[in-house]
Amino acid sequence: MALGVIALVLFAGVAADASATPVDEIKALLARGDAKGAYARAKRYPDLLGEPAFDYHFGIAAVDAGHAAEGTLALERYVITYPNDRTARLELARAYFVAGDNGRSREEFEAVMKTDPPPAVRANVDGYLGAIRQRESRSRTTLAFFAEGGVGYDSNVNGGVGSANVTLPIGPVIVQPAGVKRGDAFLMAAGGLQINVPITPDVSAFVAISGDTKNHLAEDAFDLRSIALAGGGALRRQRDLYRVTASTGSLLLDDTRFRDIRGLTAEWQRQVAPATLVNLVGTYAQLAYTGGNAARDADLYSVGIGARHGLGGLWDPAVSGMVNVGRERNRQNRDDLGRDFYGLRAGVHGRPTDRLEVSAAASLQRSEYLDADGFLGSTRRDWYAAIEVGAGLRLTREWTLRGELVTSRNSSNVGLYEYRRDVALVKLRYDSR
Repeated sequence: MALGVIALVLFAGVAADASATPVDEIKALLARGDAKGAYARAKRYPDLLGEPAFDYHFGIAAVDAGHAAEGTLALERYVITYPNDRTARLELARAYFVAGDNGRSREEFEAVMKTDPPPAVRANVDGYLGAIRQRESRSRTTLAFFAEGGVGYDSNVNGGVGSANVTLPIGPVIVQPAGVKRGDAFLMAAGGLQINVPITPDVSAFVAISGDTKNHLAEDAFDLRSIALAGGGALRRQRDLYRVTASTGSLLLDDTRFRDIRGLTAEWQRQVAPATLVNLVGTYAQLAYTGGNAARDADLYSVGIGARHGLGGLWDPAVSGMVNVGRERNRQNRDDLGRDFYGLRAGVHGRPTDRLEVSAAASLQRSEYLDADGFLGSTRRDWYAAIEVGAGLRLTREWTLRGELVTSRNSSNVGLYEYRRDVALVKLRYDSR
């Protein structure tokens, strides 16, 4: 009796397998993640090519198994028959991407975006479109630009002390009103343009220009403007990226040139794992002040090493950190204005939804000045600490609404340089994509 039951069960299993169609077999293998097996099974049925259901699943199997050309042809046949099948058009766009056909891949992805797909699909498509732009930047000249504007509040626009009564190494003093902190609302705007020019598949050059303005509603003596021009080159070698950038820029205070900066930065990045990136940065900058601040002219040298690691999972979190050391060497024989500094920064970034991203970071820096102040008779020692939080809501593929809050404090053994500052900002940003 038992043998009869076993035989009946085995017969039923064979009958079930026998009733499965080739498409069912391919679908089952794909569901198990066996794309190579699905592709091999589909190759047994060449006479079914041209049947829409078979073409669709054969196309997916071929692409995932490393045969993008075959998969593309099969998916093209299916889409011709069912042009309104959004899922199929996504698979075709992905097939073009895998095959390296950036132009047709972008066209298909953008066609899907015009159908107002669900948020998760939009986020996935945005990822592919970003990868396509990165690819194209290595094979053809590309242009990217951004513009943003916003409103905010700064609790200490002049970086002043909290109280006019300050105790210094020489005794108590009263700080002039211009040196006591002032809060004010402000309007800001910024914009930039960058052109990337590939020279070989692994070598590229770029040039960029950017500028920004911060206009206070009442304390206009502290309005700031800046403009910067940068250019350089990059070299890719498998997991490594080497980049050199030369830059020049000016900072204006109350529409008067306050400081010029010329600099050179060298950077190395390595993708040590799919979710882990490390980088090393070296910077030289020449600081040139105007008017009565010319005594602060200096050469600045710094080196930093950092890393970023994606944790995966809920919210797609990533953590990052950097440590740096440097020296600001005064060029006017004023070692009391020169300093050694070292610090660290740590941050976390996440995406609660496909449209919302949040971030937080903390910074700490120590500055040790090189000589005593001639008037105060004391050598300055500072600790600067800051906490930043932000959130960005993507309104469309190009437009983002972002809020930021930064609270910072500078502690010093010389009370004249102690201050606290809180800045809140809401801005709207456009990025070409």
